[in-house]
Amino acid sequence: MWRSLPLLTAIAICSASPAAAADREGARDDLAKASESYGGGDVHGARKLLLSAVEKDPSYGFARTFLARTYLRLHNGVTAEQELKRAISAGYPASDTRHLMGHALFLQGKLREAFVQVTSADVPERYATYAKRIRGRIHVAARELPQARDAFNAALETGPYSSALWSDIARFRYVAGDLAGAIEATQRALELDARNSEALVLAGELARNQYGLVAAIPWFERAIEFDPDSVNAMLELAATLGEAGRAVDMLAMTRKVLAIDSRNPQAFYLQAVLAARAGKYDLSRALLYRTNEKLDTLPSVILLRAILDVQANNDEQAIFQLKKLVGMQPANLKARRLLGAAFSRSENYKAAIDVLRPIAMRADADSYTLTLIGRAYEQIDQRKEAAWFLDRAARPDRGEATPFEIPTSLSILARANAENPNNADAAVPYITQLVANGQAGAALAEAQRLQRLNQGAPAAHILVGDSLMALGRHSEAIVAYRNAANIRFSEGTALRLVKALNRINQQDEALRVLDLYLGQNPRSVPAMLLASEYFMASAQWDKAANMLEKLHARVGRRDATILNHLAWTYLGKGDNARAIAYARAAYAITPASAAVSNTYGWALFSTGYDKKGGLALLEKAVAKAPAHPGLQFRLGQAYAETGRKAEARRAIQAAMAVKDFAGRDAAAKVLATL
Repeated sequence: MWRSLPLLTAIAICSASPAAAADREGARDDLAKASESYGGGDVHGARKLLLSAVEKDPSYGFARTFLARTYLRLHNGVTAEQELKRAISAGYPASDTRHLMGHALFLQGKLREAFVQVTSADVPERYATYAKRIRGRIHVAARELPQARDAFNAALETGPYSSALWSDIARFRYVAGDLAGAIEATQRALELDARNSEALVLAGELARNQYGLVAAIPWFERAIEFDPDSVNAMLELAATLGEAGRAVDMLAMTRKVLAIDSRNPQAFYLQAVLAARAGKYDLSRALLYRTNEKLDTLPSVILLRAILDVQANNDEQAIFQLKKLVGMQPANLKARRLLGAAFSRSENYKAAIDVLRPIAMRADADSYTLTLIGRAYEQIDQRKEAAWFLDRAARPDRGEATPFEIPTSLSILARANAENPNNADAAVPYITQLVANGQAGAALAEAQRLQRLNQGAPAAHILVGDSLMALGRHSEAIVAYRNAANIRFSEGTALRLVKALNRINQQDEALRVLDLYLGQNPRSVPAMLLASEYFMASAQWDKAANMLEKLHARVGRRDATILNHLAWTYLGKGDNARAIAYARAAYAITPASAAVSNTYGWALFSTGYDKKGGLALLEKAVAKAPAHPGLQFRLGQAYAETGRKAEARRAIQAAMAVKDFAGRDAAAKVLATL
C-alpha cells in the first residue's frame, strides 16, 4: 500500500516552493528520510520527521501535504485537514490538495464537503484516480451503491494498477453483498502490493466469513507485520481472537491498541465484552463507560448494555435498550427473548407476549420461550393460550426450523420487490415470507432469479436452498448450501447444510461439516450443542461430555437442555452419581418438560437409585407427550423389568406404531420377550 515518493520528484517540487525559513535544507533532509520511512511502512516515524521538517520551515507547503498524508494513513482526518489548510496558506496550490482534502473530510463524516472537493474541476490529472476513489468511498458511506460502482469504474479507467483502488473496490463489493467479487478484488489488490494493509485486513474479514475465525488470524497478523501502527488490523485481530476463545491474546492486543490510541472506544468495548464473559459485570460496565457513548448505535454494544442492565436488575433500562435493538434487528432472537423476560419481570405481560409470539409460533420454538410466553398468558388469565404454549414447552421434540421472518403483508413485500427487482434488500424478505407462508414454489423461482443476478452473494444461494428444503428436494438444497458455504461459511449456512445432509442420511458427512465449522469457530453454541448430540447418538461419551461441560461453563448453570444432555452422557459413561445430579438439576428448572422427566426418571430407575420414583417420572413423561415413541419405549422397558408385561407390551407397541421410530429393532427384541 505504501508508495515512497520518488526523491528526485519530491526535491523538484520542493524547489518550486519559495523558502520562507532559513533551514529549508534541513527540512529537505527530514523530508527525504520521511519518504524512506513512509515507504517502509513506518508511518509514525515518517510523521515525526515531517513534524521536524515543518518546524524548521513552517512555509514548506509540500512537507505539510506529506504530513497530512501520514495523518490520513492514521485515520486522523481533523489534523490532516488542518495541515492541508496550512499548506494552502503557505502558497501550496489548493488544486493539488483536493484529493487529500476530500479524504480528510470523508474521514470526519463530512460527506457533502468531501464530495465537493473530489469532484472539483481543477483536480489535476495525476490525482484523478485518487479523487475518484474517494468519491466511490463517499457513495458507499451514503449507501449509494450504483453511484459508487460508477465512481470506481471511472477510477479504474485512469488507475487500473492502483492497489489502494482495488482494496476500496473490494470493500465496496463486500458492503454490497458480493463476497465472491470482494475476494477477487482483494486478491488483485494484494497482487499489486503485497504490503497493502487495508487489503490484508479485508482479506482477513473475508477469510473469517469464508472459512472461519482461525483462518482469519494470519491475515490480520500479516497486516500488522507490514503496518505495525494499523489500529484497524489490531482491533479486527483482537475481536477474532476473542471469538476464537483466546481471551488472553485478545486482551494483550487491545492493550497494544490503547498504547497507540489511549481513547480508542472499540478497544474498551472489546475489553468490556471480555469482562462480561468472565462474569465481571462491574468491570465490564466501567470499561463500557470509557467508550464515551461513541459506539452506542452499534447493535452489539446495545446488547451488551442490555445484558449488564439485566445483571444489575435494572429492567427498565434493559427494556429501553432491547426495544431499540429489536427495532433495529427484528429477527434477533436473543434480543427478543431477553426483552420478553424483562417485560415479564416488570409485569408488562402483554408486551412480553407481543415480542415473544413471533418466536413462540414457530414450529422449532425453544422450551424457554414457550414457557415464558405461557406464564405471561397465565398472568393475564388467558388459560387456554397458556396451556397450549406450556404443553408445547413440555414436549421433548421441536419441529422443523424455518427462516425467521416477522409476519408482514405479503402484498407489501411483493410490491417492494417489484419496484426494486434487482435489490437484495427487497427480495430477501419477500422470498423468506413466501417460504414461511408455504409458497415454496414461488419462493424458489424468485430465489433462483436473485441467484442468477448475484452469484457472489451467499444470501441468494441460501434462499434457493431454503426453498428447495421446503419442497423436500434435499439433495438439491445441499448443492445450494455448499455454494453459499464456499463464499461464506457462516453458522447459519453450516447448520442448514448439516440439517440437509441428515435428511438424506449422510450423518458422517454432517458431522464432518460440524467438525470443520467448530475447528474454525470453537465458541459457536448451536454448533457445539448439535455436535454433542451426534456424539451422544454414536455413544462417543467422552467427546460429548467434553463439549457439553464447556457449554455448561459458558452458557450458565440453568440451561435445562445442556443439563439434560449431560445426564444422558454420564449415564453412558457409567458415572451414575453425576448423571443423577445433572438430571435432578434439569428437572428442578423445567419439571413440566417431558424430555427432562424422562431423563431423570430413567436415571433413577436404571441405576436402581429409586426405581419407584423413576417409574413415576417415566409415566409422567409419557402423559406429557404420549405420541413420542422414545418415551413410550423407555417406559415399556421399565414396565418389562418390573414384571408389568401387559403394560410394557402396550407401551412398546405404541412406540413401534410410529413410522419413523429409530429404535424399532431394539423395541422388537424387548417385545419378543414379553
